[in-house]
Amino acid sequence: MNFTDFTGTTGIASAVTLLILQLREFAGMRRNYKLGLAAALTILLLIPFGGLSLAEILRGLLGDLSITSLLMLVLALRINTDVLQQRNLKIFIALMALVLFPFALGVGMFDPYRLGFGNPGFIAALLLISLGTYYLRQTYIALSITLAALAWSVGWGEANNLWNYLIDPWLGIYALGSVLFILGKAVVRRFFPS
Repeated sequence: MNFTDFTGTTGIASAVTLLILQLREFAGMRRNYKLGLAAALTILLLIPFGGLSLAEILRGLLGDLSITSLLMLVLALRINTDVLQQRNLKIFIALMALVLFPFALGVGMFDPYRLGFGNPGFIAALLLISLGTYYLRQTYIALSITLAALAWSVGWGEANNLWNYLIDPWLGIYALGSVLFILGKAVVRRFFPS
């Protein structure tokens, strides 16, 4: 197994593990037990049965996760993360999804996905966004951009487009759903106070 296969399958296994651990049955579990269970589940998902592990099968169906997805998984494991920064990171991801996916699928004449093949202006814009968000103390956004750009520059994954390191469709769907949920709660609180 080469490096890109290892990180791809480990990312999928970690995502499945964290989804399982979000179930109500595990909510009250102590942190040490939860981390031990997470490690055991991840290893179980990586063990091959009949040539392929469950993580490899899921990777074939779902594709690789972006670096930003992996960062979100790491943040989900930590207890004292900054909730406001996580929310702002989700909003940033949702905005990226709204910029990338409709246009990449043919809405309009502009295709931002082409910029991810090494366009200097796009890389400079990402650098400015990363520096600006770091200056504004939005370290999760700055970290996601920086880690994605670094991973792309060293060829960490199989993709050769920077967008694939910044966002994947599953992360885009999650972020858009999360932002819509936050907005829905705000509207309900505003118009239907309890």
